[in-house]
Amino acid sequence: MDVLRFGFWSAIAAFVFSIGYGIPQILQVAGVLRFPVDEILIFAPSLALAPSFVLAMAGLHATQPAPLRVWSLAGLSLAVMYATLVSIVYVIQLSAVIPAKLAGGNAISTLFGCCALGNPLTGVDLLGYTLMSLATLVAAPSLPAGSALRRCFIANGLLAPFLILQTVWPGLIWIGALWLISFPLAMALLARDFKRTAATSAAVPRRGALW
Repeated sequence: MDVLRFGFWSAIAAFVFSIGYGIPQILQVAGVLRFPVDEILIFAPSLALAPSFVLAMAGLHATQPAPLRVWSLAGLSLAVMYATLVSIVYVIQLSAVIPAKLAGGNAISTLFGCCALGNPLTGVDLLGYTLMSLATLVAAPSLPAGSALRRCFIANGLLAPFLILQTVWPGLIWIGALWLISFPLAMALLARDFKRTAATSAAVPRRGALW
């Protein structure tokens, strides 16, 4: 699998899993989904999103010219930090907290829950998504100036303060929730960019192809 195809499918996966998280999250807030279905449907795609985003950023980094690779590498590094933090959070939710709640609740579900501000792992989760937003922000200079992809990466990155500061001002969640639009859009545009680049490359005759 060439790097452009790798990047395309990784970005598609990140797009799908971000939508897969966003829909249950909205349905939970609307009161349509209840425990434990809501948390399972939220945490499972979130866990899958983490490596998908890292792989998408790896694909982006691999396709950048040398002068711009410091920006894409910085974005990839922050993406790895994000994925490490949130993966730990979601594995704990799925393997320990949800079963503990189903059993009636205990110290594990109280201490390690991730559904309310004030819980330690909620802060870790918010830090993770802050790093994710910063990853797109610092990677943006590696993208074509004026492109929709670059603007979307920047827009997603500018949400970072509204994510981490929810630990102090919970009301910022309504601004941070714009991530539900900016991030999937960024991944969709990134996938489109990989596909367009691949199509352009395929249209250029290889050396010796006419002989």
